[in-house]
Formats: sequence, C-alpha cells, structure tokens
Amino acid sequence: MPAQLFALLDAWLIAPFRWFDAPEAGFLFGILALCLQSVALGHALASGMARAQRAVREKHESEAARRSELAMQALQAQDKTAYLAQNRLAKDAYGHSMALAVGRVTASLCPAVGALAWLDLRFREVPLDLPFAIPGLGATVLYPFYFIPAYFLVRFLWAHASRRYRIFRSHPEKTAL
Repeated sequence: MPAQLFALLDAWLIAPFRWFDAPEAGFLFGILALCLQSVALGHALASGMARAQRAVREKHESEAARRSELAMQALQAQDKTAYLAQNRLAKDAYGHSMALAVGRVTASLCPAVGALAWLDLRFREVPLDLPFAIPGLGATVLYPFYFIPAYFLVRFLWAHASRRYRIFRSHPEKTAL
C-alpha cells in the first residue's frame, strides 16, 4: 500500500511539470505549483495544529500574563523574592507558549521539506541552466536554486492575500479591490 500511495502522490506532483511542451516552462510552472501546494498544505497543517493547541496555548498565555502582573506587583511592593519567583514562573509559562508556536511553524514548513525531498528524488542529477549569468556560480544550478526563492515568494503572496481577504470579509465597505 505505501508504494501505491507514493506512486499516486508522485503522479500528482509531477503532472504540472508535464503540462507545457517546453521543458523550461514546464519546470518553472511545476515548481510554482509545488510551492503553492506546499504553502496551502502548510497553512492547513498549521491551522489544524493551532486548533488542537488552542486550550493549552490559552492556558499558558494567561498564566504568563497573570504571573507577569504578579511580578510587577511584587516589584512595586519591593519584594525581591516574590518578584523573582513570579518572574521565573512567568518565563516558564511564556516558554511553553513559545514551544507551541514552534510546533505550528514546523507544521507549516513540513510540506516544503517534503517537496524538497520529492524534488531530490526526481531532479537530483538534472543540471538546470540559469536564465542569467551569475559570476562565480557557473552556468547550471540544481532544483533548490529555483524552489526555495519561489517558495518564499508564494508564501509571502499567500500571507498578503489571506490578510486582504480577512480584512475584506470583516470590513467590505473599507476595502477597495
């Protein structure tokens, strides 16, 4: 079953690379399609992770805020021992909250790492010509040269479009397209 699943996934991922007759156009379109799929899946995974973590995250964030407030009160009362204890507890709660955030970031980047692994299986030995000369780099590069910048561009555009869409949905009268 895993071999069949991999074959199906491979067929899905390679299809956009074959939609153009010109190999260069097919490769660039395939890279962009793979980046878009990676960003969309990463967004879905991070959203799912955020939903699964919501209760724990809110608990740690409220604990950090409460302990920080208690530390400030102890500081105003000039109780150094209480301040240090509350501040340590606030930092612990904040650290837990940050660890959860790292999990969400990891979930969002995981599909891009998988895409790079798949590209390595398919294009490891394929030298790609540069469309322009870069001194000291040579005339050919490998797939990461195209995938990584394209991935970050698509991720930036996705975030910008998502932000505009959320603003439009919450305040349609204030947003001009």
